[in-house]
Amino acid sequence: MNQKQTDPNVRHIVSILQEMATVSANILRGGMDGDEPQVRVNVDRMRQLTSDLQEAEAKSMSYFDTRPDAEKLIIAELVEKIDQSEAFRKAWMHRYKEVAPIKVLLELEDGPDGVLDMSLPTAWDWKYDAIAFTNHSDVRLIHAILKRGQKRILVFCAKDLAMADRIEGVVYFDSEKKIEAYMTSLLPSIPKRIYTIDSTVAPIAELDESEIEIREKFFDKFKKSFTSAMTNRNTVKLFGNRWLTQGVANLPTIARQPSFRHLLDGILRLPLVIISPGPSLDKNITQLKHLKNKAVLLAPAQTVMALQKQNIVPDIVIIADPSDMLYLVEGYDMSEVSAVLIGVSCHPEFFRRYRDKIISFNVNGPIDAWMSDIFNDTVINGACGSVSSMAFFLGTMMQCNPMILVGQDLSFSGKKQYSKGAVDGGMSVVFDKKANSFSYKNIHSALENILKEQSTDAYKGSLTTLPGYYGGTVQSKPDYAMFHSEFERIADANLDFTPPTRMFNCTEGGAYIKGFEHIPLLEAIKELEAMRPIPLDIPEIFRNIFSAIDREARFQKLDNIFVEIKSALTSSIKLAKDCHRIASQVESGKADMGKLSVREKELIAQVRSSNFISMAIQDEIRNALKLSESATTLKQNLDASKLLYKLVLNETEKIYPVVIASMESFEKMKQECGTASAA
Repeated sequence: MNQKQTDPNVRHIVSILQEMATVSANILRGGMDGDEPQVRVNVDRMRQLTSDLQEAEAKSMSYFDTRPDAEKLIIAELVEKIDQSEAFRKAWMHRYKEVAPIKVLLELEDGPDGVLDMSLPTAWDWKYDAIAFTNHSDVRLIHAILKRGQKRILVFCAKDLAMADRIEGVVYFDSEKKIEAYMTSLLPSIPKRIYTIDSTVAPIAELDESEIEIREKFFDKFKKSFTSAMTNRNTVKLFGNRWLTQGVANLPTIARQPSFRHLLDGILRLPLVIISPGPSLDKNITQLKHLKNKAVLLAPAQTVMALQKQNIVPDIVIIADPSDMLYLVEGYDMSEVSAVLIGVSCHPEFFRRYRDKIISFNVNGPIDAWMSDIFNDTVINGACGSVSSMAFFLGTMMQCNPMILVGQDLSFSGKKQYSKGAVDGGMSVVFDKKANSFSYKNIHSALENILKEQSTDAYKGSLTTLPGYYGGTVQSKPDYAMFHSEFERIADANLDFTPPTRMFNCTEGGAYIKGFEHIPLLEAIKELEAMRPIPLDIPEIFRNIFSAIDREARFQKLDNIFVEIKSALTSSIKLAKDCHRIASQVESGKADMGKLSVREKELIAQVRSSNFISMAIQDEIRNALKLSESATTLKQNLDASKLLYKLVLNETEKIYPVVIASMESFEKMKQECGTASAA
């Protein structure tokens, strides 16, 4: 029997199909007996199994194409058994659809369940997927789905709901702002699906116009927050391992240099200009010279070459992407830039090249906060999808006033996505109006490699529209639409400040961003000069920031954490090897499951406490644990356990040399700085 035949992932798919065939037979039997509760239980189980099957990896599914005809026949027979109940299932789920209005059905004893039967998606994970209601939804639906085992139930209340009226096991929101925070808190186990039941089931109460508007905003907010959370989850899945290894490599420089916490103190409430690389930057880039020493000029790395061609030097260059973005600054003179504000997990070469200018920050909120936590530097709990929206978010945290956006198109301009002076300025956009899509040509080879790493179709996409700066709409793309939402959400939060921050969108093109004053850059410069007539001493501001750190204390904290990390890795490697050895002994009858269970619990506890391990392979660990839960025989249980041990062992042995190399680099750095080594 070859290796693939014993692959727990493959066997898991087969076990799902086998159970689906059994459930299919149960549905038909319950239908013939007129046993509606039994049919419902099995239809709900079929929803879960369908969801589980959709999670199967493509490589495991494609395995069946290579198998002998006899095995293919077995799979075909299982699929045929599953399909036998399909017509009945569909008819049963929609049996009340044309019988009576929803309001009438809800009055029946079985009505709430009947409404859910025809409303819920055919693929549904009862533990991880989320169903959303409003305070106008019928509470009988909430009680009914709770009884059916639904774990994530969300209710939006336009007005605060009394505690006495709240249902245990349900999460309530009394403002739109809390929705995104909730979604972020679920990472990495965010829902694959969110079902807003009021979108198909009318609310029980009649709504006036204002309530309808609030309800629609709520559903739109959920959709956007869900999309953002899914994007973040996929980013974590794609870059989790890189964030970990690069972050570990960067720890010595992070310890040596100030963090965003120090930057926040240094430029609190100062004016900030965020210079993005959109095509409209070409309209007013020369005017930025008038802002030197009147505001802090911050530019993403994507913009710096365009600025250099105009002899404009930003005060801060910000880098947030963990990919190899070095091509953006090749040939750029960073000597006059005051600081490089960089994500803790960005490419280590940036940290080496610009070591004395580094100010670090955790780009991904709680995901990479374990690094900033080492130095008590964590002040950022959110994450944004683009470097420019992240810069704006940081600006609001520093209460910068005013804040000015330039080059923030969030849209295409003709066939251009970037300023002609930017490194990627030569890239052209090709539109397919019939397919409502776009693609790129003349892509910089480095950018093309980055895009291909993310997806084979990353340089193609669908088109969407956003409200235009000068009215009407502009052509954009889905990720820009998400960033647009981030800008508007962050701008809205600034209304809570007293007095509120003045925010100017001086892009003079692209998308209209709600919450900003849309005025020409020259007009904004006049406003700024009236608000702050005294020039800023930028060099002195940054000298104070860089001298504000207690380097010796930071080095001591990193010394301590390196000891902990090394110990955790050593312990994880030993526990994983022990577990694998004991599992083999259990298979041969030389050890019992009790001994393995004790050791496995120690391993899982160690991995969970070491988030720098679990972050890199969180999906794989979750899948291995799920395989173990679904095991029906001792061999299946042991195979799933061995998969877990192998995952942990492979990852820890991969991380260990990175940690050792970083520790050695740290020792050299301390010697250079004249700081004593750890005992």
